[in-house]
Amino acid sequence: MPGNRISRHGKFFMIRLEYLPPPPDLRAYISTYYLFETDEPHFADIERADIAQLRVFLSGSGELNFPDGKRYSNFPFSLFGPRMSASSVTLTGPVRLFGVGLLPSGWSALTKLSAANFANTLVDASIMVGVNTHEAVAKLSAMTTIAQMAEAMTDTARQFEARAESVPHWFIRAVDEWLEQRLSPDVADLEKTTGLSRRQIERMTKQIYGASPKLLQRKYRALRTANATSPKRQWAIWQDFIADCLL
Repeated sequence: MPGNRISRHGKFFMIRLEYLPPPPDLRAYISTYYLFETDEPHFADIERADIAQLRVFLSGSGELNFPDGKRYSNFPFSLFGPRMSASSVTLTGPVRLFGVGLLPSGWSALTKLSAANFANTLVDASIMVGVNTHEAVAKLSAMTTIAQMAEAMTDTARQFEARAESVPHWFIRAVDEWLEQRLSPDVADLEKTTGLSRRQIERMTKQIYGASPKLLQRKYRALRTANATSPKRQWAIWQDFIADCLL
């Protein structure tokens, strides 16, 4: 998308955000690739409760803050666990940031770790991902387009193909369909669909999604309601609503 310029305190700054879908064979694992750029010296925004993310700072730096006071400084190659509440992001620019949205299958294949242990956290991806992250940052920094970056990240993602064989895709499909049924789905329906006990379902949703079925209900209900009722309102206006719903 073309760069947009906004005026703040009499000065004009560029903010640009581009998206690119992953190739078909990775769409069960990756939601989107994105490239964010701004020449603002200081930038702040509110981000929604969201899926896990990989973010590469090609220039600039940032911080992630949660309502409970937890604060994380971004690493050059950061791994965000799934977020169950809105969070604020502050950036020191100019910033150039390449990101990857990790769906539950992507988290499982990449980390093999319980998402619940990393919910609402940010960690150094170099200790979580089996690739040379310093080399990856240098390689991506030399690229000029999101298409080039996406291609490089796709090549890296395909290195984890063997890990994907153990991902319980059947369970993830069942949970996704269950969450999409209605605003307040009944866990009993998920028990019937999967043939699992409530305890087994809770263990698996925490492992893969980072939360219990009850918290997942609240998270996705809040997000869908906000999108349906105020699709054009600023993030900051309705993120408080999401956070309140998740309490």
